[in-house]
Amino acid sequence: MNNRLHTPFDTNDESLRQLRRVMAEDAASCDETASFPRAHIAHLRDLGLLALTVPTIHGGQGGGLSDAARIVGAVGGGEAATGLLLAMHYLMHGVLRVIRPPVYSDVARDTVVNHTVLNALQAEPDMGSAMRGGMPGTIARVGADGGWRIDGAKAWATGSGVVGAWLVLARTDDERPRVGMWLVPADAPGLRVEPTWNHAGLRASASHSVYLEDVVVAADACLSLYEPGSDGLQKQSALIQIWNGILLAALYDGIARAGRDWLLRFLNERTPSSLGAALATVPRIQSVVGEIENLLAVNRVLIDDAARRADSDEGLPGLHAQFVKMRVTENAVTALEKALSVSGNHGLDRHHPLERHFRDSLCGRVHGPQSDSVLVALGRQALGS
Repeated sequence: MNNRLHTPFDTNDESLRQLRRVMAEDAASCDETASFPRAHIAHLRDLGLLALTVPTIHGGQGGGLSDAARIVGAVGGGEAATGLLLAMHYLMHGVLRVIRPPVYSDVARDTVVNHTVLNALQAEPDMGSAMRGGMPGTIARVGADGGWRIDGAKAWATGSGVVGAWLVLARTDDERPRVGMWLVPADAPGLRVEPTWNHAGLRASASHSVYLEDVVVAADACLSLYEPGSDGLQKQSALIQIWNGILLAALYDGIARAGRDWLLRFLNERTPSSLGAALATVPRIQSVVGEIENLLAVNRVLIDDAARRADSDEGLPGLHAQFVKMRVTENAVTALEKALSVSGNHGLDRHHPLERHFRDSLCGRVHGPQSDSVLVALGRQALGS
């Protein structure tokens, strides 16, 4: 039975270019004012793209990770903060659908009908990124009524003020604490957002701090609960690694492609009087553009292959997805550095988008998983450690 409520979005190249153009229209002003572009979420809602990966049985479009990566790349190339939140939204759906199917049916319908956006509250001021492991400081206690009471502080909550429900990483207060995720409505009493985000890149992402002070949720709000190091926790982590790795790779690749496209227009239009021809005719510049094309071609192969494998019965190891994220984001930063090297003062002028794309791309280096942890894991795997 097909309950789909929206016509499937066509992910052909022209549709994706048009989507990127719409997202780019107010990207500069959102970056300058550090304000999240709420109108973009409304546009994605109208296209049915918030429900892209929701199965058709729940009214969604039934898309997989390959579809999600293409959309995130296009949206992020237009406006990076929207692309990041959309990537996290798809990630939450991809994980929740597997780890808690009974709860997911309600969450999926909520996204389809009420257009609720999801994200996670995992990182903490003291712990840092959850990708590096460690026990969260946020605590979930069983209340007298059988529900849960949650207290803690979370960092880098992308989409604060836009997200409708958070997947909160916390630990129990048992003698041997267990680690899990709890579904918490963004408007739950005791959940407070502090506007702390003031960053060089992704300035419009509203990645503020969130404090939970005696937040009460029902017993079934607990989505998963594992002993540290258990097989169940490792399987959940691997699933998160796959969706997180591929979607972040798609985001930062999309940002780099937007910078590349601006550069190509600039080089063809810019004709210095001292040269008497367009900069695009200079062999040295042509060589740099060739290097950029090479980096982005590698990115495309890595993302498409990994997403295809993840969607198929072949499957994808979590570590491979982490490697793809690392390699693609490094290529994206390098490509934009090269673009700046041949664009002169124009590339750094805030009237043009290249410097913004470069600043946004730098966030890929600190966005977990970070290169050092990926390289150590790859080395250990190769050595049989």
